[in-house]
Amino acid sequence: MLRINGLVTRQKSNLAKVKVWSARKQAVFFKLLADLLKSGFSLQQALESIVVLQPEQAVEIKHILTMLSNGDQISQAMKDVVSKNTFYQLVIAERHGQLDDSVHQLGEILERRVRQQEKIRMLLLYPAILFILLASIITGAQIWLKPALNQFGIMNSYSKEFSYINLVYYCIWILLSAAVVYCLKILYWWKKQSTLSKHHWYSQLPIIGSVYRQYCYYYVSLNLGLLLSSGLDFHQICQYLLNFEHNSLLYQMGRQLTSWLEKGEEIKDFVKLYPFIPTEMGIFFSKGQTQEKLSSEMLVYSRLAYQKLMRKFDQLIGLVQPLLFLVIAIIIVGTYLTILLPLYKNMGELYK
Repeated sequence: MLRINGLVTRQKSNLAKVKVWSARKQAVFFKLLADLLKSGFSLQQALESIVVLQPEQAVEIKHILTMLSNGDQISQAMKDVVSKNTFYQLVIAERHGQLDDSVHQLGEILERRVRQQEKIRMLLLYPAILFILLASIITGAQIWLKPALNQFGIMNSYSKEFSYINLVYYCIWILLSAAVVYCLKILYWWKKQSTLSKHHWYSQLPIIGSVYRQYCYYYVSLNLGLLLSSGLDFHQICQYLLNFEHNSLLYQMGRQLTSWLEKGEEIKDFVKLYPFIPTEMGIFFSKGQTQEKLSSEMLVYSRLAYQKLMRKFDQLIGLVQPLLFLVIAIIIVGTYLTILLPLYKNMGELYK
């Protein structure tokens, strides 16, 4: 009994050390795992090699190896260290038997995401410095310039123009207060919504909504294509998706599809209900082709959707800095006019 209690204590201690990996760590892990698997390593040999190559992930990988030795699948063993979407993609890849390809694709996606995040941080660095400098200038104008103008007697003619800065401050505070109230309202609404409603809302957001829809096109088409190619029909796929967590997108889609098919409705009409489901899927379903052909078309479409997703990401990143510089330019011009125009006006009155 003491031995069993000691074993349970050690297992709990090991579990306590397991942490969810960052996107960078996940990218490195999946890239290494894919390379080792393609080189002929077994899954266990590949994981043991990664323990040596990536010692900072050794605790989590040893935990994964322990779970594998206990008979768990790789997806279940990695559930505690990867994101939910990654976990479900691993589950479906195991069902289809294409774990190597899925691991390689996950590595590429996560690596690209890390590069994009780093690029965004670099793009935001310079505008952030400018914002700080502008805030310092405006604050300095309020604290030092205004009293100095008062001493020279300029403030009487300057007060109306200088009130622009106060107006800007008031507007900022009003906007911030409105944003806080709006965020609280959204949070209250958010808690009451289903997962599908939330994804529907994501898809309707300006600018980033189109990127999110494209990601869903890739995610949905890839997973459905893999499940179809594994031999499951749509009724079986719906039942399979019901094994996932209730708040996941795939579970919610499976439940809605089950209800839809039980009513005798067509799948192509279901696609039209949600903006995050690609409309091309309706065309695929309306052809009446074999399941093998349908699955291959879905997988081809998922690859094209992934390529388009990467292009949209790059376009979005390219818009970030110009928009920020436009805002900064407006603030600079407003600050310039606020400080100099009253002085020019006062100087003009001296020569009258």
